[in-house]
Amino acid sequence: MKNLIIIIILSATVPLSSCTTTSDVLRRQSLSITVRSGVRTLVAKNWHIDDDCRHIDYPAMDIVERPKHGRLEIVHEPLFPKLDGQASKCETIKVNGVVGYYTANPGYTGSDQLVIRSPYEEGKIEEGALSVKVVK
Repeated sequence: MKNLIIIIILSATVPLSSCTTTSDVLRRQSLSITVRSGVRTLVAKNWHIDDDCRHIDYPAMDIVERPKHGRLEIVHEPLFPKLDGQASKCETIKVNGVVGYYTANPGYTGSDQLVIRSPYEEGKIEEGALSVKVVK
């Protein structure tokens, strides 16, 4: 896990679909989620830690495409570095990281989309494309 950098697109709801495409430098993950209108929802988190679960730095998390019907916030805050489906000695230790929250405009229902880009290994980039279904 040395110098681990990862981005995870997730939500409090179950993803409707997922697709990943890769190249030597860019890995693109597409997900679909359902969120409630006006409710702040965690959609991405990223961290950079060493083998002893110590914070190295705040990795970049860039907004490639902003949502049209809501807001995407990128903040620094403590998080649990949990990888989907993978156990890690660090997953129960809060570390400093970067988190993305999506909030649909109050009263809006329908579709939205956003794209976030972040490094995940030395010289490699992951791009997360998130299709959002907003419900009441």
